[in-house]
Amino acid sequence: MAAAYLYLVASALLWGGVFHVIHYPLAVAPPFVMLTARFGLSALLLLPWLLRRRQYRLALHRDNFPVLLFLSLVGICGYNTFFTYGMALTEPATGSLIIAANPAMTTLISRIWKKERISPLRWLGIATAFFGLAFIVFRGQWANALQLSLGPGNLVLMGAPFVWAVYSVKSREVLQRLPTTVVTAALVLLSLPPQAALAMVQLNGWSWASQPSFWWPVLYLGIFATGIAYLCWNKGVELIGAARSSVFVNLIPLTTLLISLLLGQALQPYHYIGGLIVVTGVVLATRK
Repeated sequence: MAAAYLYLVASALLWGGVFHVIHYPLAVAPPFVMLTARFGLSALLLLPWLLRRRQYRLALHRDNFPVLLFLSLVGICGYNTFFTYGMALTEPATGSLIIAANPAMTTLISRIWKKERISPLRWLGIATAFFGLAFIVFRGQWANALQLSLGPGNLVLMGAPFVWAVYSVKSREVLQRLPTTVVTAALVLLSLPPQAALAMVQLNGWSWASQPSFWWPVLYLGIFATGIAYLCWNKGVELIGAARSSVFVNLIPLTTLLISLLLGQALQPYHYIGGLIVVTGVVLATRK
């Protein structure tokens, strides 16, 4: 039990650092160039799980490949496109609090798509989380809502929890018949061709390739925040289950906010107020 908690805390800490690190490679390279380099490194780390005992045959099976391709396009390509472009235009604290709505969004999508029964308490949690999300997006000023005045990147970033919710709901059926390590490795590998194709369109010279400010953050993003973090998360889920593990998602914005404070970045009152509302809603929305 203690080992499961260590795995889940480790993944949350690694993911919390992404909101700060991602700005550095984006300052010197186009988004899809960074994403291709990031997931290329992740693929090298995860590939042994597919090669082991020829488990790649599970991913290539006609009953599994189409759904894995869909999950890769939605959960890897879609999520990271919204996340990367959104984070290029907003600050880490706001971004992490918007992403914190993931569990509540997943609960709502489960009700709409899979007709999952939701108790009144969980409906209250969903409504609370979205209220907190709106409070953050409109920077604590409801006059901004009336004028549709959004913070930079916030509207783009809101697409990330939506596509992740679709991914989470659909992936449950796949994870019931395939090992999590095989699924994770397959999704990362399948995401590389479309991201690489878009990277070639965006590519405008190779000056970024010789800059440490690109490679050190990408090493963190690819190896630690993707490969190791996903493996830790999957191991934690394996030990204590998805429902109990989802609570640890709440550590991600807290980690990001703590790093912001340590780096001397100014936080606004709406960060604290909206963040507290979102976390409260998420806790209620994920209760049985």
